[in-house]
Amino acid sequence: MARQRWFSDNTENDVMFIDFHTHIFPRHRAPAIMDDLWRRGKIPHYTDGTLSGLVDSMQTAGITYSLVSRITTKAENVTAVNQWLLNCRHSQVMPLATVHPDFAVTTDDLKRLRSEGFKGVKLHPDYQGFYVDDPRMFAFYEAAQQIGFPVLFHAGLDRGLPPPVHALPHRLLKIHRLFPQMVMIAAHMGGEDNYAETEALLLGEEIYLDTAFVLQIMETETLKRFFRRHPIERILFGTDSPFTDQAAELSYLLNIPFLTTAQKELVAGGNAASLIL
Repeated sequence: MARQRWFSDNTENDVMFIDFHTHIFPRHRAPAIMDDLWRRGKIPHYTDGTLSGLVDSMQTAGITYSLVSRITTKAENVTAVNQWLLNCRHSQVMPLATVHPDFAVTTDDLKRLRSEGFKGVKLHPDYQGFYVDDPRMFAFYEAAQQIGFPVLFHAGLDRGLPPPVHALPHRLLKIHRLFPQMVMIAAHMGGEDNYAETEALLLGEEIYLDTAFVLQIMETETLKRFFRRHPIERILFGTDSPFTDQAAELSYLLNIPFLTTAQKELVAGGNAASLIL
C-alpha cells in the first residue's frame, strides 16, 4: 500500500500510520458479536469485524499497519486463540497474543510468541475476570518485563459490561510501581470515564496511553491537558476498530490544532514503530 502524505509543511519522508488497537473475530461469529455489543452497550461497528473488513478499512484510511487482538475468557482456549490469530496473518496486520490469569506463562513462552510474530499481549481484565493487581498476574508481568514484551491493558469502563471496573488508574499505577520496566500501555487514554483519576495518577509516568475509542469523545480541554502533561513519546494512535471508523479517527488526530506536525507524526505512527518494528 502506498503511504499517503498528510503533512505538507516540509515533511521529508512518507509518514507511517500505525493503529495500535484493533479487533478481529472469526467470520462465522462476527455478526453475532457485533449485534451483541450493540444490544448490551449501544456500541456501533464500522466494519464487519473480520480481517478482510479491517484491511479494507485500512486501505480507505491510509493506515500502514494495524495491531489486532482477540482475548479469551477461558484459560483452556489460550493456545487455540493465539493460533487463530497467527492464521490471520496479513502483511499489514500484526497480532497481539492473548493470555489468561489461570494460564501459566513463562519468559520462554513469551520469547516463543515473539518469535512467532506476536508484537505483545492484550489483556481485558473485565472480560477475563481479574483485577490488574491480582497477584496471579505477577509472574506474567515479570516475564513481560524481562524481555520487554509490550502489554496492552483495556483500561477503564467497558460499555458492554456492568461494574466493577477491573483496570482503574490506581491499580495500573500499582503494577507500574511493582514492574517499572514492563512496557505498559493503558488503552483508552487510561480509561473512558476515568479521566480525572488518570490525570491525577498516570500522566507523566513512564506508561503508554492509546487513543482508542475516546479520541473524539474526550472534551477538547481534557484532551489538550493529556497531550501537554504526558510525554508525547508515550501516546499511541489507536482506534478500537471496528468500533470506530479508522479514517475518521486518523483524520481527527491529524487535524488537532494544538499538536505540532512532529507531535502528530509521533502519535500517528512513530511511537508505535519504535515499539514493534
